[in-house]
Amino acid sequence: MHEEPVRNVPSNQPKFDFLWLELTNRCNLQCSHCYSGSSPYSGDRDFLTEADYLRLIEESYALGCRQIQFIGGEPTLNKSLPVLIERASKIGYEFVEVFTNLVKVSDVLIDTFKKYRISVATSFYSTNALTHDGITGSVGSFSRTTVNMRKILAAGLDLRVGLIEMEANSGEYQSVFNYLTEMGVMNIGYDRIRGFGRAQENDTCSMTELCGHCAEGVLAIGPDGVVAPCIMSKQWPVGSVLFSNLTEINCSETLRATRQRIAEATSSTDAFCQPECGPNNKQCIPECGPSRQCPPCGPNAGHKCPPNGNCTPGR
Repeated sequence: MHEEPVRNVPSNQPKFDFLWLELTNRCNLQCSHCYSGSSPYSGDRDFLTEADYLRLIEESYALGCRQIQFIGGEPTLNKSLPVLIERASKIGYEFVEVFTNLVKVSDVLIDTFKKYRISVATSFYSTNALTHDGITGSVGSFSRTTVNMRKILAAGLDLRVGLIEMEANSGEYQSVFNYLTEMGVMNIGYDRIRGFGRAQENDTCSMTELCGHCAEGVLAIGPDGVVAPCIMSKQWPVGSVLFSNLTEINCSETLRATRQRIAEATSSTDAFCQPECGPNNKQCIPECGPSRQCPPCGPNAGHKCPPNGNCTPGR
Protein backbone atom coordinates (compact mmCIF):
# COMPACT_ATOMS: atom_id res chain seq x y z
CA MET A 1 0.00 0.00 0.00
CA HIS A 2 1.28 3.48 -0.87
CA GLU A 3 2.15 5.76 2.01
CA GLU A 4 -0.02 8.75 1.19
CA PRO A 5 1.10 12.21 2.35
CA VAL A 6 -1.18 14.05 4.72
CA ARG A 7 -2.25 16.82 2.36
CA ASN A 8 -4.48 16.56 -0.67
CA VAL A 9 -3.94 18.41 -3.95
CA PRO A 10 -5.06 22.06 -3.56
CA SER A 11 -7.86 22.81 -6.00
CA ASN A 12 -6.35 26.13 -7.12
CA GLN A 13 -2.88 24.78 -7.99
CA PRO A 14 -1.55 25.05 -11.56
CA LYS A 15 -0.89 21.72 -13.24
CA PHE A 16 2.22 20.02 -11.88
CA ASP A 17 3.00 16.71 -13.59
CA PHE A 18 6.76 16.23 -13.54
CA LEU A 19 9.67 17.15 -11.27
CA TRP A 20 13.39 17.11 -11.93
CA LEU A 21 15.19 16.86 -8.61
CA GLU A 22 18.91 17.61 -8.91
CA LEU A 23 20.75 15.79 -6.13
CA THR A 24 24.13 17.42 -6.67
CA ASN A 25 25.96 19.63 -9.12
CA ARG A 26 29.04 17.40 -8.85
CA CYS A 27 29.81 14.92 -11.59
CA ASN A 28 32.56 12.37 -12.20
CA LEU A 29 32.63 13.52 -15.83
CA GLN A 30 33.15 16.93 -17.38
CA CYS A 31 31.14 16.82 -20.60
CA SER A 32 31.90 19.53 -23.13
CA HIS A 33 28.22 20.45 -23.57
CA CYS A 34 26.91 19.99 -19.99
CA TYR A 35 23.88 22.23 -19.44
CA SER A 36 24.74 22.67 -15.74
CA GLY A 37 28.52 22.99 -16.09
CA SER A 38 29.02 20.04 -13.73
CA SER A 39 32.43 18.59 -12.89
CA PRO A 40 34.13 16.76 -10.00
CA TYR A 41 34.76 20.18 -8.44
CA SER A 42 31.37 21.85 -8.78
CA GLY A 43 29.51 20.80 -5.64
CA ASP A 44 30.08 23.98 -3.65
CA ARG A 45 26.39 24.93 -3.87
CA ASP A 46 24.91 21.60 -2.81
CA PHE A 47 22.86 23.08 0.03
CA LEU A 48 19.86 20.74 0.25
CA THR A 49 19.98 17.95 2.83
CA GLU A 50 18.41 14.51 2.72
CA ALA A 51 15.60 15.85 4.91
CA ASP A 52 15.05 18.71 2.44
CA TYR A 53 14.78 16.29 -0.49
CA LEU A 54 12.36 14.03 1.38
CA ARG A 55 10.19 17.04 2.16
CA LEU A 56 10.23 18.14 -1.49
CA ILE A 57 9.27 14.65 -2.67
CA GLU A 58 6.27 14.71 -0.34
CA GLU A 59 5.29 18.29 -1.09
CA SER A 60 5.44 17.71 -4.84
CA TYR A 61 3.28 14.62 -4.51
CA ALA A 62 0.78 16.57 -2.45
CA LEU A 63 0.60 19.13 -5.28
CA GLY A 64 -0.38 16.43 -7.76
CA CYS A 65 3.02 15.53 -9.22
CA ARG A 66 3.25 11.84 -10.10
CA GLN A 67 6.47 11.68 -12.15
CA ILE A 68 9.94 12.42 -10.80
CA GLN A 69 13.45 12.20 -12.16
CA PHE A 70 16.57 12.24 -9.99
CA ILE A 71 19.33 13.96 -11.91
CA GLY A 72 22.48 16.04 -11.36
CA GLY A 73 25.28 16.53 -11.86
CA GLU A 74 25.60 12.84 -11.27
CA PRO A 75 22.85 11.73 -8.86
CA THR A 76 24.62 8.53 -7.83
CA LEU A 77 27.22 10.70 -6.06
CA ASN A 78 24.57 11.62 -3.49
CA LYS A 79 24.53 8.84 -0.89
CA SER A 80 20.88 9.61 -0.11
CA LEU A 81 19.73 8.40 -3.54
CA PRO A 82 18.48 4.96 -2.32
CA VAL A 83 16.51 6.60 0.51
CA LEU A 84 14.93 9.09 -1.90
CA ILE A 85 14.06 6.35 -4.39
CA GLU A 86 12.40 4.35 -1.64
CA ARG A 87 10.35 7.31 -0.45
CA ALA A 88 9.20 8.35 -3.92
CA SER A 89 8.21 4.78 -4.73
CA LYS A 90 6.37 4.10 -1.49
CA ILE A 91 4.53 7.39 -1.47
CA GLY A 92 2.92 6.56 -4.81
CA TYR A 93 4.82 8.21 -7.67
CA GLU A 94 3.78 6.48 -10.88
CA PHE A 95 7.10 7.08 -12.65
CA VAL A 96 10.50 7.31 -10.97
CA GLU A 97 13.62 7.67 -13.09
CA VAL A 98 17.32 8.15 -12.39
CA PHE A 99 19.30 10.02 -15.05
CA THR A 100 22.89 8.85 -14.62
CA ASN A 101 26.00 8.70 -16.78
CA LEU A 102 26.33 5.03 -15.69
CA VAL A 103 30.07 5.43 -15.23
CA LYS A 104 30.00 4.05 -11.69
CA VAL A 105 26.87 2.22 -10.53
CA SER A 106 27.23 -0.37 -7.79
CA ASP A 107 25.46 -3.72 -7.77
CA VAL A 108 23.80 -2.63 -4.52
CA LEU A 109 22.31 0.41 -6.25
CA ILE A 110 21.14 -1.70 -9.19
CA ASP A 111 19.42 -3.96 -6.66
CA THR A 112 17.63 -0.87 -5.31
CA PHE A 113 16.55 0.02 -8.85
CA LYS A 114 15.19 -3.52 -9.27
CA LYS A 115 13.41 -3.54 -5.92
CA TYR A 116 11.43 -0.41 -6.75
CA ARG A 117 11.28 -0.93 -10.55
CA ILE A 118 13.07 2.32 -11.25
CA SER A 119 13.59 3.49 -14.82
CA VAL A 120 17.11 4.48 -15.83
CA ALA A 121 18.19 7.10 -18.37
CA THR A 122 21.63 7.91 -19.69
CA SER A 123 23.46 9.66 -22.52
CA PHE A 124 25.65 7.96 -25.11
CA TYR A 125 27.62 9.88 -27.71
CA SER A 126 29.48 7.60 -30.10
CA THR A 127 30.38 4.02 -30.92
CA ASN A 128 33.96 5.26 -31.10
CA ALA A 129 35.48 5.20 -27.61
CA LEU A 130 37.86 8.07 -28.37
CA THR A 131 35.00 10.29 -29.53
CA HIS A 132 32.77 9.38 -26.58
CA ASP A 133 35.57 9.87 -24.05
CA GLY A 134 36.56 13.14 -25.70
CA ILE A 135 33.05 14.50 -25.19
CA THR A 136 32.83 13.33 -21.56
CA GLY A 137 36.35 14.47 -20.70
CA SER A 138 37.09 11.11 -19.08
CA VAL A 139 39.19 8.32 -20.57
CA GLY A 140 37.45 4.99 -20.07
CA SER A 141 33.94 6.41 -19.73
CA PHE A 142 32.82 4.66 -22.94
CA SER A 143 33.79 1.26 -21.58
CA ARG A 144 32.30 1.81 -18.11
CA THR A 145 29.01 3.23 -19.41
CA THR A 146 28.65 0.39 -21.93
CA VAL A 147 29.28 -2.27 -19.27
CA ASN A 148 26.72 -0.70 -16.95
CA MET A 149 24.11 -0.31 -19.69
CA ARG A 150 24.36 -4.06 -20.19
CA LYS A 151 23.98 -4.59 -16.43
CA ILE A 152 20.85 -2.44 -16.35
CA LEU A 153 19.34 -4.37 -19.26
CA ALA A 154 20.30 -7.71 -17.70
CA ALA A 155 18.49 -6.63 -14.54
CA GLY A 156 15.30 -6.24 -16.58
CA LEU A 157 15.06 -2.50 -15.99
CA ASP A 158 13.71 0.07 -18.43
CA LEU A 159 16.65 1.91 -20.00
CA ARG A 160 16.31 5.10 -22.00
CA VAL A 161 19.37 6.34 -23.88
CA GLY A 162 19.77 9.75 -25.47
CA LEU A 163 22.21 10.93 -28.12
CA ILE A 164 23.13 14.61 -28.06
CA GLU A 165 24.53 15.57 -31.44
CA MET A 166 27.30 18.15 -31.67
CA GLU A 167 30.28 18.84 -33.90
CA ALA A 168 32.39 16.11 -32.28
CA ASN A 169 29.91 13.32 -33.11
CA SER A 170 28.03 14.81 -36.05
CA GLY A 171 26.42 12.23 -38.31
CA GLU A 172 26.74 9.31 -35.88
CA TYR A 173 23.05 8.94 -35.00
CA GLN A 174 22.48 5.86 -37.16
CA SER A 175 25.58 4.01 -35.98
CA VAL A 176 24.73 4.76 -32.34
CA PHE A 177 21.13 3.69 -32.96
CA ASN A 178 22.27 0.39 -34.48
CA TYR A 179 24.77 -0.24 -31.69
CA LEU A 180 22.22 0.37 -28.95
CA THR A 181 19.42 -1.64 -30.55
CA GLU A 182 21.77 -4.59 -30.99
CA MET A 183 22.55 -4.27 -27.29
CA GLY A 184 18.82 -4.44 -26.52
CA VAL A 185 17.98 -0.79 -25.84
CA MET A 186 14.44 -0.11 -27.05
CA ASN A 187 14.01 3.54 -26.05
CA ILE A 188 16.49 5.80 -27.83
CA GLY A 189 16.14 9.55 -28.11
CA TYR A 190 17.92 12.31 -29.98
CA ASP A 191 18.50 15.97 -29.32
CA ARG A 192 20.64 18.72 -30.73
CA ILE A 193 23.08 20.53 -28.50
CA ARG A 194 21.44 23.43 -26.64
CA GLY A 195 23.12 26.70 -25.73
CA PHE A 196 23.30 26.41 -21.95
CA GLY A 197 26.14 25.70 -19.54
CA ARG A 198 29.35 24.74 -21.34
CA ALA A 199 27.51 24.73 -24.66
CA GLN A 200 26.69 28.41 -24.26
CA GLU A 201 28.48 30.43 -26.92
CA ASN A 202 28.24 33.85 -25.29
CA ASP A 203 27.16 35.61 -22.09
CA THR A 204 23.49 35.70 -23.05
CA CYS A 205 21.13 32.72 -22.90
CA SER A 206 18.07 32.63 -25.10
CA MET A 207 14.72 31.09 -24.24
CA THR A 208 14.46 30.01 -27.86
CA GLU A 209 16.94 27.25 -26.96
CA LEU A 210 14.36 25.68 -24.65
CA CYS A 211 11.87 23.00 -25.54
CA GLY A 212 8.31 24.27 -25.78
CA HIS A 213 7.07 21.79 -23.19
CA CYS A 214 9.24 23.54 -20.58
CA ALA A 215 6.46 26.12 -20.33
CA GLU A 216 3.86 24.06 -18.54
CA GLY A 217 3.36 21.46 -15.82
CA VAL A 218 7.01 20.79 -14.98
CA LEU A 219 9.47 22.13 -12.41
CA ALA A 220 13.15 21.63 -11.64
CA ILE A 221 14.79 22.07 -8.25
CA GLY A 222 18.55 22.42 -7.98
CA PRO A 223 20.81 21.28 -5.13
CA ASP A 224 21.04 24.94 -4.10
CA GLY A 225 17.25 25.06 -3.62
CA VAL A 226 16.61 27.25 -6.65
CA VAL A 227 13.46 26.40 -8.60
CA ALA A 228 13.31 26.77 -12.39
CA PRO A 229 10.49 26.13 -14.89
CA CYS A 230 12.44 23.16 -16.31
CA ILE A 231 15.84 21.53 -16.13
CA MET A 232 17.35 23.71 -18.88
CA SER A 233 16.02 27.03 -17.62
CA LYS A 234 18.22 27.74 -14.60
CA GLN A 235 18.95 31.18 -16.01
CA TRP A 236 15.34 32.12 -15.26
CA PRO A 237 14.77 31.12 -11.60
CA VAL A 238 11.30 31.48 -10.14
CA GLY A 239 12.04 31.03 -6.43
CA SER A 240 13.94 29.04 -3.83
CA VAL A 241 12.70 26.28 -1.55
CA LEU A 242 15.16 27.59 1.04
CA PHE A 243 12.98 30.67 1.48
CA SER A 244 9.51 29.63 0.23
CA ASN A 245 7.54 26.41 0.09
CA LEU A 246 6.88 24.74 -3.23
CA THR A 247 3.16 25.42 -3.01
CA GLU A 248 3.80 29.18 -2.97
CA ILE A 249 6.27 28.97 -5.84
CA ASN A 250 3.96 26.85 -7.98
CA CYS A 251 1.19 29.43 -7.56
CA SER A 252 3.44 32.47 -7.96
CA GLU A 253 3.04 35.20 -10.53
CA THR A 254 6.77 34.91 -11.21
CA LEU A 255 6.37 31.32 -12.41
CA ARG A 256 3.26 32.13 -14.43
CA ALA A 257 4.96 35.06 -16.17
CA THR A 258 8.16 33.11 -16.86
CA ARG A 259 6.22 30.23 -18.36
CA GLN A 260 4.38 32.69 -20.57
CA ARG A 261 7.69 34.11 -21.80
CA ILE A 262 8.97 30.60 -22.55
CA ALA A 263 5.78 29.74 -24.42
CA GLU A 264 6.13 32.87 -26.55
CA ALA A 265 9.84 32.25 -27.21
CA THR A 266 9.25 28.63 -28.27
CA SER A 267 6.08 29.13 -30.26
CA SER A 268 7.60 27.91 -33.53
CA THR A 269 6.98 24.27 -34.45
CA ASP A 270 10.64 23.27 -34.30
CA ALA A 271 10.86 24.34 -30.65
CA PHE A 272 8.48 21.59 -29.56
CA CYS A 273 9.00 17.88 -29.14
CA GLN A 274 7.12 16.12 -31.89
CA PRO A 275 5.69 13.79 -30.74
CA GLU A 276 5.43 15.06 -27.18
CA CYS A 277 8.05 12.94 -25.50
CA GLY A 278 7.08 12.09 -21.94
CA PRO A 279 8.94 9.45 -19.95
CA ASN A 280 6.14 6.95 -20.45
CA ASN A 281 5.53 7.84 -24.10
CA LYS A 282 6.95 4.95 -26.12
CA GLN A 283 6.36 6.97 -29.30
CA CYS A 284 9.64 8.72 -28.58
CA ILE A 285 11.76 5.96 -30.09
CA PRO A 286 14.60 5.76 -32.60
CA GLU A 287 12.28 5.90 -35.60
CA CYS A 288 11.81 9.50 -34.54
CA GLY A 289 15.15 10.54 -35.92
CA PRO A 290 16.05 14.10 -36.85
CA SER A 291 14.06 15.15 -39.88
CA ARG A 292 11.48 17.70 -40.93
CA GLN A 293 8.79 15.03 -40.82
CA CYS A 294 9.83 13.89 -37.35
CA PRO A 295 11.84 16.63 -35.64
CA PRO A 296 14.36 15.79 -32.93
CA CYS A 297 12.86 15.49 -29.48
CA GLY A 298 13.91 18.24 -27.11
CA PRO A 299 15.28 17.80 -23.62
CA ASN A 300 13.16 15.53 -21.64
CA ALA A 301 13.45 14.69 -19.82
CA GLY A 302 11.67 11.91 -17.85
CA HIS A 303 10.64 14.19 -19.88
CA LYS A 304 10.87 13.41 -19.21
CA CYS A 305 9.52 18.93 -22.75
CA PRO A 306 10.95 14.73 -19.55
CA PRO A 307 15.38 15.54 -19.77
CA ASN A 308 10.54 17.67 -20.93
CA GLY A 309 12.37 15.22 -18.49
CA ASN A 310 11.80 13.26 -21.46
CA CYS A 311 13.76 12.61 -24.50
CA THR A 312 17.01 13.55 -22.95
CA PRO A 313 18.35 16.53 -21.06
CA GLY A 314 21.20 17.97 -23.00
CA ARG A 315 23.98 16.74 -20.77
